[in-house]
Amino acid sequence: MMKLLLDGGPIFTFPMTLIFLANIVLIVRNIAFYYSGKLQLTQNGNAWVNAVKHIGVILLTLGILGQIIGLYSAFEVIESGKMEITPSILAGGIRVSSITTLLGLAYFVISYGFYAFLKFRPGGRA
Repeated sequence: MMKLLLDGGPIFTFPMTLIFLANIVLIVRNIAFYYSGKLQLTQNGNAWVNAVKHIGVILLTLGILGQIIGLYSAFEVIESGKMEITPSILAGGIRVSSITTLLGLAYFVISYGFYAFLKFRPGGRA
């Protein structure tokens, strides 16, 4: 996992991972409040549940942004003609640039799954 984070570009992958870990803490908090009966169906209670989804969307957006910036930088080098680009080098670059998007998508799916559990729980409000 650490190699994947380093390959994907630490400028995006490490902050995304830290934000995701903070989201996991929020998810655990919400689940603990749900099972203890403290997660009320109030505006404030729903705001904490909605925050899980919004953080997941932010992570997905950061992943896509990371890929776009990586591809832009790679295409800039290709356009300059400073180095000979083979198809395998190009494919490897696209693979590496996809790591942030895949990571953001994975974090989003996990966050949204917990959001759906918390939002549509028995007694919850959709």
